[in-house]
Amino acid sequence: MAKIALFCAVVVMVLSSGVVWAQRAAEGEAAEPNLFSGTFGDSLWAVVAFVVLLVVLGKVAWKPLLDGLNARQNHIEQQLKSAEDSRVKAEHMLEDYKQQGLTVMREATEQAQRHQQQMVEKTREETLVIRRRANEEIESARATAMDDLWRQTGDLLLHVGSEVLGRTLTEQDNQRLIDEAVARLRQNGGLP
Repeated sequence: MAKIALFCAVVVMVLSSGVVWAQRAAEGEAAEPNLFSGTFGDSLWAVVAFVVLLVVLGKVAWKPLLDGLNARQNHIEQQLKSAEDSRVKAEHMLEDYKQQGLTVMREATEQAQRHQQQMVEKTREETLVIRRRANEEIESARATAMDDLWRQTGDLLLHVGSEVLGRTLTEQDNQRLIDEAVARLRQNGGLP
């Protein structure tokens, strides 16, 4: 770019000095002095001074300035690449965390369902145990009540037999009467 600017400056100087030289030749050096009213040597020294100024500025100012701009551009490109890498990494991490979250939620749901199933099964077992115990207690109370009823029935028969017959029954008579009374009660549906 600096070479193009230098070339353009040289071309402009040469053309302007050529135009001035041609005007002087046509007017016969009678015009009043202006910016372009020098000789070809003046134009040549102006071009040389301009080129020297460009070379010095190129070495002293433009080269460090361009080096700084290039370094800045490289630094910005590296930062953009680093930011893009960080963004891609963050997206992957976000996706991983989403998957982990879904896995945790699925496991928690499954564990809650298993716990609920266990609690239902435990409650069912406890209910069966309570029902079985209640049935056993009812059956035990029924058996006790039946035994008491039979004993009272036997005592009542003994008492009625001694009253009716007027005598005391022997143990064998007593057992026979009890068995007959119980058999009749069972046939009639009184007691099971």
